[in-house]
Amino acid sequence: MFEVIDFSSPTYLIAQAFAFASMVVSIVSQQYKSRTVILVLFVLANLFNAVHFFLLGAFTGVILAIIGAVRFTVSIFSTKKLWLAFFLVLNTMALYFVFEGYVLSGVSYSAATFIIISTFLKSDHWMRVCIMLGALGWLTYGILIGSVIAIISNLFFLVSSVIGWYRHIHQARS
Repeated sequence: MFEVIDFSSPTYLIAQAFAFASMVVSIVSQQYKSRTVILVLFVLANLFNAVHFFLLGAFTGVILAIIGAVRFTVSIFSTKKLWLAFFLVLNTMALYFVFEGYVLSGVSYSAATFIIISTFLKSDHWMRVCIMLGALGWLTYGILIGSVIAIISNLFFLVSSVIGWYRHIHQARS
């Protein structure tokens, strides 16, 4: 089912560099209060991740990351539910075309679905909760594709998301 990964190949190492860039941008994004800044940084992180997934041959990840970059761009300007429906349908259609097995595609599909929902929520609290659930899914995907930096990245992003939620949501309610 899974291929043996050459952790020392130049392609793998370059992929990890793109994953690292995505990690830095994603972690930094969660420390901003501005929804627009967070979303702009997510566009950049998704583009880095698309290259990372491409170099690893993880094509479900490539397509979902590109769709994610477009989605985050759209959601900067609109949170209309029609866009939510559009991207949920697009996410589902993409899965059909790049299906890589129930586990690999299912995990990435679930992660992307939580992120799609988060993107179009006006509530900062629920946006961050869905982002955390999506990050947990992408962490699992990173484990499945054997990307060390993706695992570390999504773990740090998850922790950063919890810290950002605590700082901006929980403390504000207390």
